[in-house]
Order: sequence, then structure tokens, then C-alpha cells
Amino acid sequence: MENFAANLVQLGQKIYAIDQQMVRSFLIVGEKSALCLDAGVSKADFTGLIRNVTDLPVSCCLTHSDGDHTANLESFSRIYIHSNELPLLDRGRCSADAEVITVEKGAIFDLGGIVLEVVECPGHTPGSIALLDKETGILFSGDTVSYGPVYMFGGHRNLDDYIDSLHQLQGLAAEKRFDIVYPSHNTCPVPASIIPELIACAEGIRDGSVQGRPAEMGRPGTEDVMLYTYGKCGIYR
Repeated sequence: MENFAANLVQLGQKIYAIDQQMVRSFLIVGEKSALCLDAGVSKADFTGLIRNVTDLPVSCCLTHSDGDHTANLESFSRIYIHSNELPLLDRGRCSADAEVITVEKGAIFDLGGIVLEVVECPGHTPGSIALLDKETGILFSGDTVSYGPVYMFGGHRNLDDYIDSLHQLQGLAAEKRFDIVYPSHNTCPVPASIIPELIACAEGIRDGSVQGRPAEMGRPGTEDVMLYTYGKCGIYR
């Protein structure tokens, strides 16, 4: 895989992005500990980047196990992942003594002054999760919510589950649980108001009302992938 330079970008007082051009991880720093959300698309000095910000204990939580989120897992001794995602995790990317811990809906990361709650959102992968900061109204969405195009082709994708997850997130947004989304891809942050566009796009794929065009991704195995768009959002299928 091509190597992408990792740049540390401060997004808020206690939120940083580790940006590798095509994908970003997040570093969230509390008063007691820090959490790195995902581990990058290619090898980089994640430890050095993190230690430029904080000397607090740091764990990693994976939104899901796709390879563009797991390249630097060996930098962490404690890794959290949803139980449904565990069978897909490439354990060879973890250090031999790493502790891998499963999390489920409602699990809490209390970093000290920052509390993040696990929200299950399967579809992109069986164990995809997001992290919700109710205090600030931020959802760290992984690959589930973004302008995309969201990858919904290939193994382990489930369009029906994805649509259900989007409806669930739209319900949380309607309850004012969050109004800002920090995605792993494309523009960041984005408003929660893009979720209805993603729902319309995904449901349009399912019922045939949204027409696609060849994605022309230029990679082996993607010759039949179509790109579907609705508003500002897109889905590869």
C-alpha cells in the first residue's frame, strides 16, 4: 500500500486529526487519558505524533477493521473493537502483547472531562461503531456518515443494515444528541443534516429510484462498481 504522510491537525481544544490525505484518525485528549480513534491507512509515527500532544495513557478504539483504519495498531497496547468486528481484524497488525477488548452499544470511555459513548452502526461492516460526545454534540462517525462516497461494495457490506443505522443516527440527531459529525473521510466536520441525504441515496439504491454510473475507480476488482449520488453525498455500490 502507498505510504501517506501523517499530519497532526488540531480541530478543537482537545480534538486532533491524524490526517493521511485519504483517511483520518482522531486523537481525543481528556484529563486522565487519551483515545486514538482508528490507526491510519499506512505506516506512520503515530506514537511520536501523539506524544507531541500528550503524555497521558493512550488506547486505541477502532470504528471498524478495514485496512485503511488499522495500519498502526502496533503502536497501542490496548485496542477496543466491537465484538462483531473481531473476526475481521487482522491481528498481525497488533503487537504480540496487545490487549484486544470488545465493546458493545452503550459502552463508555471516560477520559476525564470527556465522556464518549459507543453507538452501534452496522452496515459498512458488521461491527461498525461511532462514538458520541453528548456534552459537545459531536459524533465521531467512522465511515458510516460522510459526504463519501461511502464504500458499500465488496465483502461484509450490508445495505439494509446500513440504512437502519442511518435511521438510528437520524433519530439521535433529531433528539439533539449531536449536530456535528467528524467523519474519517472527506470533509470534516460536517453537519448532521447530511444524514437524510445518505438515507435517500441508500434507499434509492435499494428501490432503484436513484440511478448510478460507473465508478471508474481504476483498481482491480472494482470494474462493476457503480457510484450513486444524492445531494452532496455519494455511495459506491
